[in-house]
Amino acid sequence: MAESRAHQRAKFRSAGFGGQVEVPLPSGRRLDALSWNGVWGTEVETSGSFSRLQLAVERLLESGARQRVLKVPERHMRLAAVVLRRMGVSAWVRNMHGSEEFFVGV
Repeated sequence: MAESRAHQRAKFRSAGFGGQVEVPLPSGRRLDALSWNGVWGTEVETSGSFSRLQLAVERLLESGARQRVLKVPERHMRLAAVVLRRMGVSAWVRNMHGSEEFFVGV
């Protein structure tokens, strides 16, 4: 299934200038974006499904990035925070545009 334009836009904006998109992980999966210095790892999930959010958090964990960002539509931000807490992962939760964000610490 092809990515939506919103997903592509969020992914490329997260990588920034000199960053990478679709970064291969050791398990064969791919992380959506990694900043140029490898500090910020970003995963974009637009579906809002609990199981899909769990898979996105697993990819963030596997990335090894020091700072993790989970980008979701604004209506799914609370659910993303619940998933992060249940999985015991600290990360930033941002909306797709990046205008709203909060940190979920564990």
